[in-house]
Amino acid sequence: MSRPPGLTPRRIPRQDRSRRTVEGILDAAARVLAERGYDGASTNRIAEAAGISNGSLYQYFPNKDAIMVAVVDRFADHLTERLGAQIDATMHQPWPVAGRALLDVQIRLFQEHADLLRIIVEQIPRLGPFDKLAGLQRRLTDLVRVQLLLNRSEFRDDLDIDTTLWMLTEIVGSVSVRYVLDRPPVPHERMVDELADLVIGYLRK
Repeated sequence: MSRPPGLTPRRIPRQDRSRRTVEGILDAAARVLAERGYDGASTNRIAEAAGISNGSLYQYFPNKDAIMVAVVDRFADHLTERLGAQIDATMHQPWPVAGRALLDVQIRLFQEHADLLRIIVEQIPRLGPFDKLAGLQRRLTDLVRVQLLLNRSEFRDDLDIDTTLWMLTEIVGSVSVRYVLDRPPVPHERMVDELADLVIGYLRK
């Protein structure tokens, strides 16, 4: 899906110096977002935090919203890389083991980027949909679908694949996000165990 011009970078960095500049802008934007929220993250503050002039920032991004989209895209790329590595590492293990490991990594990633996650969830849905986040969601959904089909004999007889996919993605996604953002007094390992048990109990005969 193509984005409106106002949400795309003005230029794609091709030299190392330009790439470092853009990475610096995105790092600064993430810090300013965490400190001041979406409404307080002006281009002036982002440029100051990045140690560059407004003019230099505008060489790469036309406005604040384009920077926010790039920050979210980079976050989605990071999630995709880490979760993909986890999937590859456990793909030959029994599905309950592989599933719990994936839950563990997902929640840890959310915790590492809790401030940005809060902004994405609570303050900037107005810029969505985010193509890369949607692509990550589709990849995870496809993975779960394959696991459901491969292990069908271990699941309850009345299990419907499409219904189950929707239930699992919504439950796991919502619970993981709320756990990280609400910070309940539940240790990480206990949280992962409880969520894994919930999913396994829902699936098994």
